[in-house]
Amino acid sequence: YAAKYFKRWYEKVIESNIPEMIKAAKTLLNHIEGILLHIKTNISNGKIEGMNSKLRGFTKRAFGFKTLKNLKITIFIALGKLNLTPA
Repeated sequence: YAAKYFKRWYEKVIESNIPEMIKAAKTLLNHIEGILLHIKTNISNGKIEGMNSKLRGFTKRAFGFKTLKNLKITIFIALGKLNLTPA
């Protein structure tokens, strides 16, 4: 629904010949995939940036790991919200 609404709105703005509105509409068009993805998933960019920050920290520490597998395990444990308590 959001994609159809945006398309109709965008067409009306372009037809309006108002330069400021056209510029704003084109900016939104450049980011429409991210906007629609946020509407669909409700995940904000802030959460993803936080995850990227944590991953960069693990990568810096990865020089101490002997294999890539160990780095992957560390990432899954830290970010995968795994329940590691015994059953």
